This record gives sequence, structure tokens and C-alpha cells, in this order.
Amino acid sequence: MRISLVLFPVLLVSAALTGCGDDNVSAPNDGCTGHLCGGGSASLTDPEGGNVIFEYIYFDHDLSTAFGLPSGVTTVNRVMGYFMDNQTPTDNPLPAAGVCNNLESTKGWPLYVGTPHTDLDMGSLTITGANGAGTTYADLIPNMGAGTDSIGRKHDIYYQTIKPSVDDYIKTDQAYDVAWGGAGTIPATTYTGGLFMPATFQVSDPGLEDNSGWTAGVDKTVHWTPATSANLPAGDEVLVVTWLVDAAVSPTHMCPTAHSAGQFTIPGSALTEYKAIATARGTPTNKMILLRNAIVHHVVRLPNGENDNKRRLDLLSVMCWAQLVDLN
Repeated sequence: MRISLVLFPVLLVSAALTGCGDDNVSAPNDGCTGHLCGGGSASLTDPEGGNVIFEYIYFDHDLSTAFGLPSGVTTVNRVMGYFMDNQTPTDNPLPAAGVCNNLESTKGWPLYVGTPHTDLDMGSLTITGANGAGTTYADLIPNMGAGTDSIGRKHDIYYQTIKPSVDDYIKTDQAYDVAWGGAGTIPATTYTGGLFMPATFQVSDPGLEDNSGWTAGVDKTVHWTPATSANLPAGDEVLVVTWLVDAAVSPTHMCPTAHSAGQFTIPGSALTEYKAIATARGTPTNKMILLRNAIVHHVVRLPNGENDNKRRLDLLSVMCWAQLVDLN
């Protein structure tokens, strides 16, 4: 099953830095937090080295049907990862907070990957933690080789899995370890608690099954009820990103804000831009996928085995609501 929704997030310069150990084993909870950590730490100002996107996704009825999920199943666990030790440009633009960033015009992170770039084989990629039943589950993420991942990024090597019935694999308000087996000069590496799935939150106005009320040129405010992640590590922050995604499941805009805000107003101009982009792409202009994501973002150093090529690796945990809406 291939689901190519853009369900990943981005956390900006406010994201908490974690992962301050050496190049072999780095533990995000080792006492180093904040962007000014020294030694083997990493920050958003370092060159990009790829990312791991770890998702807990709820679909509305339209999308559950469109993606062929089993009857009664409305959730999916998706994991994507890629790793690289160079790219041109060195960094793709980070999005601005509080606005809807037009990805078509900015070619921004994390959607776009530089060309050329060199992907790394990290050996095995495993994510370990408790599933919905509280049982420890180690998920080996397949190495897909060369190809295009489910959000449209091209790679020489990437890792990906998509599985329905998310509670069989993960749960919210929970930390997970990320480990690579190592390959060639890449050392075996474990980031203990490197991913943290935030608590489930609720969406409203529009509700998950509400498709109406969207008009190009007219502002639209979306709402959610902030949730407390009781197990959130000290120094971490939860943000919400609202995404506009075309009917061919390719994003056009991303709109980050604080999770505590409980709402975000999408400018009518962004909806007008959406229609123009959809027209240019040859996708329907009267349909749009709306995403509301709660995200925790950890920044660690890419374990590339190269002391003179320090690069950041973004570990992104996403609790997401996805729905199809009608756009006039």
C-alpha cells in the first residue's frame, strides 16, 4: 500500500536541540539541551543531513476510502527516513512561524532535497518503543534503495514503511529509540528517546468530516484543542503545523504555530495561491487536503563517521489529522 500524503512537519528555530553525545552513541536525554550545546551537538544552523519522520495519522472517511484502508480502519503509522553527507544547496530554507509558507515558491525544508546530493546507507533503521497495548515493539524500517518517497522526494537510498491500524505499532505521549546498524564507515548508533510522539489532540471547526466552508480569497480559521503531553521531556516543545495539500497529495503551503494557540487563520491569499498552483500542476482546484499536526522536533548530529563534516539530522514525531475539503 502506498500512501503519499505529506504528513510531516517542521519545527523552526524554537525547536529544542537534543542529542549531545559522541558520534557512536548519542542520548537525547544526556543533559544537553538548547541550541548552544557544545561537543558533538547539532543545531538548525548546521548543514542538513536528512531526517526521520515518524507519524501517527487519523484519516477522514474520504481519505480512508481513497487509500483503500481496511473496513473500519482510519489510522496509519508511517515512517520515512533519508540520510546524506552533502547536498547543493547546503540548506533548504526553513519556514517562518505564524504564516502560510508557499512551498512552491520557497522550495523549502523539509519537502525539498538539494540537487545534487549524496545519500548514505546507514545499515538497518529500527524504532523501538511501546505500542498501543503497552508492549515493546521494535519496528525495522525497510531500506527501499533508490526511488521516490511518499511525499515526492527523490533518493538514491531511503527508508520507508506505511502500516494501517497505528495502535498496533505506536501510541501517543511516548518516547521511542532510534537505532542504525551501521554500514561501511557509518558507525552503529542509537539515539535513546530520539523520537517523542506527542499526546493525541482533537480538531474542530472544521471537524474531521466537515468538507465545506472554503473559498479562495477568504480567510479560514481552523481550530484544535491543545493536549498536554504528560511525559514530554524537559526542554521539548509541541508545535502545530497546518498544511494545504493538493488532490495529488503534494503540498503547497505549510503554516506553523504554537500548539497552545488552539487555532490558526489561513489567509485567503494562500487559498488563492493554492488554486493557482493546482492549476499549474494539473490537479483539481476544487479539492484540497487539510492537515493539522502536533509535532515534536529533535535535532541531533548525523552519525556519518566524518569528524570534518558535521551535519544535522532532524528527528520529527507527528500526531496528525488529515481530511479532504471542498474549495470554491
